[in-house]
Amino acid sequence: MDLEINRKVQDCIARLAEPAIYKDEHGVFQFLNEQYGAMVGVRGHHLDLVGCTASDLPCGMAAMADVFEEQDRFVMSLGRSVKNLNIHPYADGVWGVYVGRKEPVFDSNNKAVGVIWHGSDITDAYTVAISTQLARFSGLQNNYALSSDGGCLALSPRESQVLFLIMRGKTAKLAAAALGVSYRTVQQYIDTLKQKFQAESKIELIDKAIAQGYMSQIPLSMFSKQLSVVLAME
Repeated sequence: MDLEINRKVQDCIARLAEPAIYKDEHGVFQFLNEQYGAMVGVRGHHLDLVGCTASDLPCGMAAMADVFEEQDRFVMSLGRSVKNLNIHPYADGVWGVYVGRKEPVFDSNNKAVGVIWHGSDITDAYTVAISTQLARFSGLQNNYALSSDGGCLALSPRESQVLFLIMRGKTAKLAAAALGVSYRTVQQYIDTLKQKFQAESKIELIDKAIAQGYMSQIPLSMFSKQLSVVLAME
């Protein structure tokens, strides 16, 4: 690793107000800021994670190590930044939703030699607390955790998940991969959603859902399974 590049990346991360981490091409943590350490629940000094990998994280995110590494390889091969959505149990097992940005780090020969991730918590703390409790005690019944006022249609947990993903730019194919179901199944959910929202097309469905405030709502069922997906390339 080029020491000059390493120093510049560390300086950049240290100045960020949001959680951030720097990994080399093998997925080994080279640097992280205090905010990232607090996010994942490091009990000692946050730099104790340097030299570790995602599988060593002291929270439920460790179970997603293979997914994170696959995204890192994709970003390095792509050679440009991507936005991703992350739903995990973080420090103390509290579920949260982060929108992050992964960007490649290049050496002096313009070879990708690592990845920086930094992200913002988009889930209101009150919503997360209520969602976590409901997920434990209500069996994730048909409901939404609201971060804004307004009512909701009666959507099943899976319908809610599909709507959540397609509103954030995921195709039916990518939503199917994220949820671990078939493309055909997701298409069936989209058809049902179009009927419930009285929409003629997927675009109209998304427009109506956004108009009714669903973009600011997080399905309770999203807190039952970890998720990390690429939303868009930059």
